[in-house]
Amino acid sequence: MTALVAENLTYTFAGGVPALKGLSLSIARGRRLAILGPNGAGKSTLFLHLNGTLQPDSGRVLVAGEPGSYSRKGLSDWRRRVALVLQDPDDQLFAATVAEDISFGPLNLGLSDDETRNRVNEALEVLKIGDLRDRATHMLSGGQKKRVAIAGAIAMRPDVLLLDEPTAGLDHAASMHLIALLDRMAEAGMTLVFSTHDVDLALRLADDVALFSDGRVMAEGPAETILSNRALLEEAHLRPPLLTELGLKARALGLLAAEDALPRDIQGFEALMARWQERSEIRS
Repeated sequence: MTALVAENLTYTFAGGVPALKGLSLSIARGRRLAILGPNGAGKSTLFLHLNGTLQPDSGRVLVAGEPGSYSRKGLSDWRRRVALVLQDPDDQLFAATVAEDISFGPLNLGLSDDETRNRVNEALEVLKIGDLRDRATHMLSGGQKKRVAIAGAIAMRPDVLLLDEPTAGLDHAASMHLIALLDRMAEAGMTLVFSTHDVDLALRLADDVALFSDGRVMAEGPAETILSNRALLEEAHLRPPLLTELGLKARALGLLAAEDALPRDIQGFEALMARWQERSEIRS
């Protein structure tokens, strides 16, 4: 079943600059989709269409199989289902304190004060930022702002979470914390869609990958299939993830069987090396 579908979307910015050129994309429910492509490929513009912020010049967006409605009620229902976290959290945070910012979405849905308070508490707990509840949003670090923006999104309890460059501006520790959080959310059944330039992040986190170029989808499919296709990635000015290249080399050397999955994280690579060592010891 699909969670979101973009059908032949076209969109042109003021001044006649085309952003989307008949773009079509299906997003399966409960999957993790990485959207890869260079700057200007249309990734951020697509996200603004997928949550109803922008309306296409032509084409349509289907939400849970139904055309998205741009009426006031339609947009409210749409954003209840589909939440967007922008690349720069400063573009998203506007309330005086963290708790007030997270509560904005639930209150805007017409929820009671008690239900809103419960959702704020839940989001603070999930993001492990309870200590920031009363902190002024302008006093937060970049990583803290990112987590608060995500907390505001998940307080809406969406079916789909869109994240534009989720690890941009984060240090390694903050990125690992965020990836672990997104893993947990996906395991709980949330559909995740994220844009990134980072092929290693796509390999680590995504079930599926869509390659964008010049306002269109070049290719889409399982992450391992797309991210191991050197020729296709080169067209998008990308290269395979390091672990994928190591896995392909291991296959070429006979260390990894053709039917074995390529490693997707360091633990998978370590397991591959352990199997190789075991085989070497047996041969010797």
